This record gives sequence, structure tokens and C-alpha cells, in this order.
Amino acid sequence: MTRKQTNASAKMTIDLAEDISQKTSGFIQSNDHRDLLDIVDSLRSHGVSHYVDLPQIIVCGSQSSGKSSTLESLSGIAFPTAEGLCTRFATELILRRGDKPEIKVHIQPSANRSDEERARLAAFAGKTKDQDDFPNIIEAAKEAMGLTGTEGSKIFSTDVLRIESTSPSAPNLTLVDLPGLFGASDKNQSDDDATLVQELVVSYMRQRRSIILAVVAADNPFANQPVTKFARDIDPSGTRTLGLITKPDKIDRGSDSERYYIELVQNLNVKLSLGWHVLRNRSHATADDTIEERDEREAEFFADSVWGSIDSSQLGVASLRGRLRDVLWKQIQTGLPGVKADVQYGIKDCRIKLAQLGKARSTKREKHTYLQRISSDLSKLVQAAIDGVYADRFFESFPGQQDAYERRLRAHVQKILSEYAEKMRIDGHALEIVEDDLQPTRTSRGRYVMRERYLEEVKDLMAECRGRELPGTYNPLVVGDLFSRQCKPWEEITQNLVEQIHEAAAKNFNKIVSEICDKNTTSRLMAGHIQPALHRLRQDLKDKVDELLDCHLSIHPITYNDYLTGTVQEIQTQRHDRKCDELSEFRCGDTIENLMGGVKDDDLDCSDLISLIRDLKAATRPNVEEYSASLASDVAAAYYQVALKKFIDDISVNAIETCLIRRLPDVLSPNVVWDLDDEDVERLGSEDDGTVKERADLLKKLAVLEEGLRDLDAFTSRSNTRTVSRKYLSG
Repeated sequence: MTRKQTNASAKMTIDLAEDISQKTSGFIQSNDHRDLLDIVDSLRSHGVSHYVDLPQIIVCGSQSSGKSSTLESLSGIAFPTAEGLCTRFATELILRRGDKPEIKVHIQPSANRSDEERARLAAFAGKTKDQDDFPNIIEAAKEAMGLTGTEGSKIFSTDVLRIESTSPSAPNLTLVDLPGLFGASDKNQSDDDATLVQELVVSYMRQRRSIILAVVAADNPFANQPVTKFARDIDPSGTRTLGLITKPDKIDRGSDSERYYIELVQNLNVKLSLGWHVLRNRSHATADDTIEERDEREAEFFADSVWGSIDSSQLGVASLRGRLRDVLWKQIQTGLPGVKADVQYGIKDCRIKLAQLGKARSTKREKHTYLQRISSDLSKLVQAAIDGVYADRFFESFPGQQDAYERRLRAHVQKILSEYAEKMRIDGHALEIVEDDLQPTRTSRGRYVMRERYLEEVKDLMAECRGRELPGTYNPLVVGDLFSRQCKPWEEITQNLVEQIHEAAAKNFNKIVSEICDKNTTSRLMAGHIQPALHRLRQDLKDKVDELLDCHLSIHPITYNDYLTGTVQEIQTQRHDRKCDELSEFRCGDTIENLMGGVKDDDLDCSDLISLIRDLKAATRPNVEEYSASLASDVAAAYYQVALKKFIDDISVNAIETCLIRRLPDVLSPNVVWDLDDEDVERLGSEDDGTVKERADLLKKLAVLEEGLRDLDAFTSRSNTRTVSRKYLSG
């Protein structure tokens, strides 16, 4: 390039920057407004906008709705406004105040770009810096992004073209031109493209500090333009959405369509809190008009049409700048405290994540030190979790929290054991033995048996177990056999308990390790050490459960608990009393207790009394064989109750607590880490490339946010000083 060409290019750049500055200066209301814009620009220049939503104006709508023409009218930059397919990517116009007018252009690659593509796109600025005009910059950007228009190439891109225009009198703000929404696909754009564009537009709308300028073309039925629906869904209060009607000159005067859009701008149809505005932009026939000629045509149109009846504050680009200025001013005023809170939260989050990552570690000593710190923190939290001392912030709980039990291990274990005890009480016995005068609680016939039929099975078992006992008595081992049959479900229920406790412990470790380590270390520790250690503890627990089960399944019943005889007595007494009451009600119409307590001698028929006594005599007449079978059954039932209570406690204390829970803090204690050999230290403590990159990204983010916080603190200090000074002067 010759010196003459270089000078011409530089002059073009300066002229364009100054022109942009003149057209956008209307956005500035006062020195206070400028200061607010300055602090937002300062945050953006430091890169805070990569991590925190900052105020900006986004222009969105359907394809060919006049978005780019609107942005051109607002900014003074000639955005592409050709008929048909226009904007193919987001273009951020960043206006900055500076001593020297200049324009810088670069591409911000999307997250799905490879490292190689990122490097190539980063070089775009050098290739496009000396272009002759803005449309050429747009075309060069398309080519760099791969939007060449050739067969098989992309149509839209999620990359962002960032144009930074600096001038001494420019405001500090950002305007964003977005691709147009569309529904129907054709040979140029597919359904996937429609989805991509919608997701891109909606993502900008969701940035809660963006002012949404929702553009609706009057020459297209309102129902075919979804932009306002998206805006109302995302901003239901309407505090940051301004509706804009374009192309009012494209509809027939006096038509129903014209009346519809007149009602719309009057906020009588689709109501927006910020209301509506109307613009008449350049058309294809007037594309060569200067900015001044464009503004004159717009004013003439409004003056000579029904649109003139609308309040002038809702017509034309000049008043639109004023409305956007006011909305932007309020948005920054109300949003700046939230920006500061977000920056502070981002700093806190960075520090937490950096603490999880630890310092860079390449030597064995550094890796060993890192593992020592992790093991110390882990052991303390695990001990607190099993002690039920939930003072650490790790254990914080809130309504509706899904992982509270995963964090609070003791509460989780208590819950599991309570459910286990209830399960054993309800389903621990193989058969429910139902008294003949009562109803079963179980519904499946295979899970209960009436006592009369059960006694026949007991008699058969007594015959099978016959030893040296005298006739009419029974072998005590019968009780053991009856008990063994009843407690068969214990093994399955208890083994399921073991798995639940093991899973609870594993989830607790995973939560704690994820809290204090990075993902890479969490994966290494869980897979390489913690899970194998928990598997060993689970096997020890299973062995202990088998040992406790064997005591009940292989050894004859043994107990010195007087609860046994008391239970037998209670079972037989209740059965005897029910039988007597049944006979009394049948013969005398009431229970024996009621008859003895409230019936006079002359009220009772002697024949009834004789019949009752005869029945009681027959019912209580001894039958040695029946009595032996009944007693064996009752003793087995009573022993089952005694053994069940003891077994549940033994499992809870001697198995779950002793074999697993109390040993959890030692799974990865500092002593364990100290004894690791070099190979284990390397395997567990090394960091991968992802960790190195993540630490570098976090350090960069932290530096950006801390710089932004310093600017915010300085701005707050200046603002407070000015406020005090004004009060002093006014006093």
C-alpha cells in the first residue's frame, strides 16, 4: 500500500469514527450519564462482559424487518440492508470515547470453535483493518467465518463481529445487530439454521441488562413475527423491551393493516411497559440517500399521513434515540449495583475454584503436598458428616434441596436404618400367622396362613424332629426350625441395606471430594483410591452381616431375655380371652367382663349360664398334642420377636457402624497419603492439560473481575463525593 493510500485509509477511518460519534451523541444526557456510560465501557474494555452481563442495546426481529436499517439510522454506520438474506452473525458495535478517532475490528470466536480456528479468527483484525468501507468489512468477516456462500458452507455463524469505534465525543455504549428470525426453510437456509438463529437471538435477549429493541415490519402480518412473543416470555415485566414498527410506508393508506399497526403503536393491542415507536427507514429506491435526506423523507412521511396523529415522541429516529437514551440511563442506574454484585460473586467463585485446583504442581513434593491438604480437608468433613455436626458451609441446607442427604451422611444413615427396621418388622417374617378369629394384614395368600392350618404344619414338623422326648411333649429344636423358616427374608433385606449404606457413603465422598478438588483430581481419587477402599469396607460389612445371620440360622435358639416368657404368656392370654368372649357373646349376648361388671343376678337366665359353662369346659379341655403344637408355635413366635429386635440392633451397631461408618475418615486420611508410594502420588496428584488450562482461564477471569471491581469501587466513591458536594453547595 502506498503512503497516499495509507493516508486515505486513515482519513476514511477517522471520518467514519467521527460520523458515528455525531450520530450517536444523542444517547448522552448529562455528565452523570456520561460517567455511567464510562464505567460500563471501562468494565467492557477490561473484558468483564465475557463474564457478567453489561447494559447494551440489541436490535432483533424477523428477517427483512428493517433491523439493520434501524441500527444504521441510530449509529450512522451503513449496515448491509440488501433484500433477502442479510445479517448472518451477531455484530456488536462498541462505541468508545478516546483521544484519537479510530476503528478496530475483530471476531470473537464461538465456544465450539477449535483452537486452530480461534487462532485464525483472531488474526482477522490484521486482514480487515485497512478495508475501504464498512460493507467490505462485513463481507471479509463472512469469509473468515466460513460463510462463503458456496455449496456445503455454513449460512449462519455464532461467532461475533466486534467493531470498536473510538472518538473524543462518542458515548460509551454497545449496539448489537442480530440475524433475523425466520420459520420457513428454503434452499438457502435450513430448519437447523432457523433453530441456530433463534437460540442466538434468545441468548442475547436473556442477558438481563440488555435493552431489547423488538423490530416489527408493518408490511408483514404481526402474527408471523415472533420477536415480541420471545421478548414478553423473557422480559414479562417489559421493563427493558421497546417495540419498534418499521416500514409504515409499505402498507396501503386507510387499510385494515394500517389501522392495526396504529392501534399497536398506541399500546392498545400488544401492551409493552416501554411502549412502541415508529421509524421510516430508507428503501431500495432511496438507498443512496444521505443521513440528512433520510431524516427529511421520514419527517415528510409522518407529517403527511395518519401516523402524524401519533405523539411525536413515538415517531422518528431522533426521538427514538432520546427514548433509548432514557431507557439505557435507567437500566444502567438500576443495574449497576447488580453488576457489582455479579462481579463480586464471580471473584468469589473464581477463588473457590482456584482453591479446588490448588497451585500448579509438577514435582513429586508439590503433588504430595496437594494430596495432604485434600486428605486433611476430606477427613474433617467426613468426620463431621458421620458425627452429625453440620456447622461447615458444605452442609448448608435450603428448602427443596435435592442433595441434602448426600451431604449429611449421619442423617442419611439414620433414615436408611429406620426404613430398614420398619421393613424388617413388616416383611421380615416369611409368613404372617393369622389367628383364626382375626383378619390378615397381608393381601397375597402365599404370604399368610391361618393358625389352624399352621398348627398342622407344626405337628408334621414335630414328627420330623422327634427325638427322645416323651409322648405329648416336643423337641426344643422344633422352635429353631420354625424360627429359621420365618427369618428367611432377613438375608435379602439386610444385603439390600448393605448396598444402600455403601451407596450413601460413596455419594457423600463424591460430594465432599467434588467440593474440595477439581474435576480431574476428583476423578482420579474416586476411581483410583476411594472407590476401591469403599469396596473393601463393603466386603468387610458383608462378611459381618453373614456372621450375624449365621448365628440365627445355624445355632439353636438361645436367649436369657425374660421378654420371651412374657410374650408367650401375652400371646396365649389374648387368644384365651378372645375365645371366652366369643362363647359368652354367643350364649349370653355380651362379653364375660361386661356380664360380670353390669348384669344383675335376676337379669341372667340360668340356662344361658349353664350353656356358657358347658362350652367353656369343652373349649378348655386339654388336648396334649394340640397343646404341644400350640405351645411350640407360640414360643417360636415370641423368640422371633426377641431375635428380630436384637438382630436389627446388631446390624446397626456391630455391622454398619463398626465395620463401615466409623472407618470412613481413614479412607483417605493424612496418614494414608503419607504412606503413598511415588507411583501412587504421581497417579493421584498429577494434573492434566485441562486442569492447567482451567487454572489459567480462572486466573485471567479473576484478574479481569478484580480490575472491574476496582473501577466500580472508584466510581462509587466519586459518585458519593459528588452527591455530598452538591448537598453542601445547595445548602
